[in-house]
Amino acid sequence: MSSKVRREVVFMEQFYYPEGWGGAQLPRDVTMRLAQRGLAVDVICGSDQYVPAEGDGGANPSAAGVRIRRVPKLFGGAVHSHKLLRQLWFCLAAAPLLLFRARPRVFVTQTNPPLAVVLMALAASVHRRPLVIIAQDLYPEVLFAHGMVGQRSLAARVLNRVFAWAYGRATRVVSLGPVMSERLRLKGVERERIVTISNWATGEEHIVRGPENRLRREWGLEGCFVVVYSGNLGIAHDVETPIRALRECMAELPTLRLLFIGKGSRLSEAQKVAEECGVSAAVQFRPPVPLELLPHSLGLADVALVTLRRGFEGLVVPSKLLGYMARGVATIYIGPPSDAQHLIDESGGGASVANGDVRALSDVYRRLVAEPAALSSMGLAAEEFYREQLSRTLGLQRYEAVIEEVGKCFDAAS
Repeated sequence: MSSKVRREVVFMEQFYYPEGWGGAQLPRDVTMRLAQRGLAVDVICGSDQYVPAEGDGGANPSAAGVRIRRVPKLFGGAVHSHKLLRQLWFCLAAAPLLLFRARPRVFVTQTNPPLAVVLMALAASVHRRPLVIIAQDLYPEVLFAHGMVGQRSLAARVLNRVFAWAYGRATRVVSLGPVMSERLRLKGVERERIVTISNWATGEEHIVRGPENRLRREWGLEGCFVVVYSGNLGIAHDVETPIRALRECMAELPTLRLLFIGKGSRLSEAQKVAEECGVSAAVQFRPPVPLELLPHSLGLADVALVTLRRGFEGLVVPSKLLGYMARGVATIYIGPPSDAQHLIDESGGGASVANGDVRALSDVYRRLVAEPAALSSMGLAAEEFYREQLSRTLGLQRYEAVIEEVGKCFDAAS
């Protein structure tokens, strides 16, 4: 494609194809869909990989006409080292690609890294073009919830004003659920500018169970009832409650196992809790698996696990839940009332307990082990709800409609 062709959509996300991280499949799917519908799409992304891709990385967006522009690396090594510096470098190096370019029709950004929202709002203002923000996480509120920045500090006041300006500049903000939408309204985003589009499942949606599952024997889980947590173990996630509940019922349920597949800032804390509780033999920690192994890793789950710490409701929506639902896996949610709990309750696809309620969660463990028919029914309900309300096809149709609407609004105002 000639470099003189007008780029209609500029999309920013730090982690993009090729990636072994499921979260990078979402921007890939969206940009490919737009390109296949005849839009010229530029993606500005980093050169680091959150999870190094192994084997087949899936469909290449370039083959669909997406032009990928990568910011060079600042550091080698693991992506979690020098994380803040990597994020700052990404935004600094991406700025010229956004500011000194032919004007696109629409700017679109996800919230990774957080400052991408501010940078894209600046670029949209300079070029006098509309902006769509896909709010995977809400900043600076996540920093306040974690305690990294005091809510009454000078830094908090500055961050609140900067991000409020950026969100105020957006023509549309994509929310992941009703609780997040309410948080957006508290940020000053008017109701008519908020569009709710759930994330969808990543990777192949079938699962491999039984003897054909190559990981069950390799990981020593034959004959076990396995509770699987698959994905990032970050600042927003409760790692204590599921482990302490396991300790409560280990004597009655000797084949019960907790399996954490992923990495993140709370991984070492989870390992320490398991050791302190004396259940290390019943808890496994495994690194992320490549996308092609997801059918096997998720196929280990008799029931899946989603957790959220209090204070993060509406700020973070664990996308791992959609992966479980799409594959017909019942889910236990641990956390405050949130978008994840809303989906589980509406679908009938699992059970919910509050943070720290070890007794209630241990009762859930006992009930699900004892009632395989009820567990199966939950999984079927989750899968049916996903197909009818949350599928990739529906999500992509909604994104396409948002971009088309924003483009027409701009055309009418020009």
